[in-house]
Amino acid sequence: MDLIFLSAIIGFLALDTTVAFQMLLSSPLFACPILGWILGDIQTGFELGFLLQLLWLGRIPAGAVVFPEGNIASMVITSLVLLNKGIDFPNSTLAFAFLEGIIVSYLGAQITLIYRKINGKTLNMVIKQVENKNFKIILLLEAGSIILYFLIMFVFTWMVLLISQQILPIFIPKIGGFFEHQLIVVKPAILGIGLAMAFPLIKDALSMNQDKKNDRTY
Repeated sequence: MDLIFLSAIIGFLALDTTVAFQMLLSSPLFACPILGWILGDIQTGFELGFLLQLLWLGRIPAGAVVFPEGNIASMVITSLVLLNKGIDFPNSTLAFAFLEGIIVSYLGAQITLIYRKINGKTLNMVIKQVENKNFKIILLLEAGSIILYFLIMFVFTWMVLLISQQILPIFIPKIGGFFEHQLIVVKPAILGIGLAMAFPLIKDALSMNQDKKNDRTY
């Protein structure tokens, strides 16, 4: 698989997080199966999408709050798992990909913060153009902002995948040869962490539902 093409797909899907579309395409539940389909293993894509969606379920990129970029991380994890499935150490591959994905999520958050600062300056330019009623410039600025985010995430993802594909095929067999059986706990551990992260949301939803029932009673 061409890493440039794969990175371009991830960059495009990443636009859905906050910049454009807002159709949930960037969420792991949808993005991971899409990547699974592209990489020839949609079943694994669905499985990883479910596991990773739980991890980031409570992390909503709204307002000025900066959370780890879980969507980008999930797409990188899925890509690395599927790109290296031929190594035949699935538990070790998932462990490496997951740890790398966590790092990517925090790096992605910092990159998003830088983008927001740039976007703030773009917003000031847009406001000036609104006052001048120069709508063509406004459209160019808006399009430029979207394209900039795509290029940033495309280059970031491409660099991560390129470096990973130089390193992981070397390290996975070495680590997997010793710890593959022990690392069978990685997938259940990710599920457990995800359920723990999602529990407060479920608890809040049940509490709100109970409050509504109490309101109807009174």
